[in-house]
Amino acid sequence: MSKIFDVTIIGGSFSGMSAALALSNISDDLKIAVIEKQDIVNNDRKRDGRAYAISASSMKFFEEIGIAKEVLQHAGKISDIKITDYKSPFVLDFLSSETSKNSGDFGCIIESYIVHNALRNEMVKRKNITLYCPDTYLEIELLDKKHHEEVEEGAALESVVAEGHSANLLHGKHYPNLGALVKIDDGRILDSKLLLACDGRFSDLREICQIDTLQKKYQQTAIVFNISHQKPHENVAYEKFLPGGPLAILPMQDQHQSSIVWISPDKDAQAILELDEANFIQQLTKKMENCLGEVKVVSEKFSYPLILVEAQKFYHKKVLLVGDAAVGLHPIAGQGFNLAVVGIKILADLIKNSLYSGLKINSHTLIEAYNKKYGFEAKKMIIATDILNSLFETKSVSVSLARDLGLGLVNKFTKLKKIFIKAAGGF
Repeated sequence: MSKIFDVTIIGGSFSGMSAALALSNISDDLKIAVIEKQDIVNNDRKRDGRAYAISASSMKFFEEIGIAKEVLQHAGKISDIKITDYKSPFVLDFLSSETSKNSGDFGCIIESYIVHNALRNEMVKRKNITLYCPDTYLEIELLDKKHHEEVEEGAALESVVAEGHSANLLHGKHYPNLGALVKIDDGRILDSKLLLACDGRFSDLREICQIDTLQKKYQQTAIVFNISHQKPHENVAYEKFLPGGPLAILPMQDQHQSSIVWISPDKDAQAILELDEANFIQQLTKKMENCLGEVKVVSEKFSYPLILVEAQKFYHKKVLLVGDAAVGLHPIAGQGFNLAVVGIKILADLIKNSLYSGLKINSHTLIEAYNKKYGFEAKKMIIATDILNSLFETKSVSVSLARDLGLGLVNKFTKLKKIFIKAAGGF
């Protein structure tokens, strides 16, 4: 038994659900399938320590896909970003009021599980999205016109096959979409024009499609948790660059709570996590430079290794890489999810324009345009975050002096500062 869709999405997490909702908005006639191995319908995502810095641009996207109202109930606003370097006399202070836009904020901080559950809640309402979960793909075959001609002659197609299964989806049958066939657990075959790989930074589908990646291990670990603090944060986000690694303090909705991202060398991370509460608080307070008074950890601590993963191209035949499957960034600038949104908006615009022009949504022209446009945006962000991390990680005295000078210059020159402000807010 087969079902026909316009787009099938492998992976129903943040990027997968965001892409499904963005495409769903284009037309009620656009049919979308989402395959997710976890039972996300009956099980809410739980707190995992991570919070997203959602830019003003990404919040507009949330409004478009219908989740802004739900997530804003739990959001902490960012109206000021203070960047400091260890023992430097300079503070780079980004004020949202200094931008020409009337948004009033750079964006907001929202815990990841809240975003996930809001995306799920909206997705299950959409009549043109079919969710297969918990479910997995057993086999994928990528088709085009030439392949149909070859099938009639008995030739084999390119096939992705899960362990223990054989590639035999076609059986001489004709499938109209000339894109991708996906066989799922219950034996059904999904026939789609496009297949989106939204299965994460270490994407199995990307690997199966033999798309090469550039990977860089930063030898760093992010330790994430929430704190309460004596002084109100006043909607200020702090990025403190320190000898042991940067510390981000992100304002939550409660004026006396913040989310912490403590980046440490791998060799020190486990020792930090094993500190007793008193010593952990002592080290944290020192790194925070007492900017918020007395603090207390109010959540479980989680840790994640930091690895840059960049796909060398964002497609293979009718498969497109989306979100972390295309690019997984260092979290130093908090732009990972915002970059995923940029890619999803590029794809949605291309598909919308193709549909309205009567063109195929899986044409080579569209696929190449997505690869070029998203690739350009991704490369800019990769270079920026990688350089930023390298600059503040170095122990060179001359580089340290240059950093301090740079912070002072950017803060002094209004026009230059506005460029950074607009980038930070995604304006």
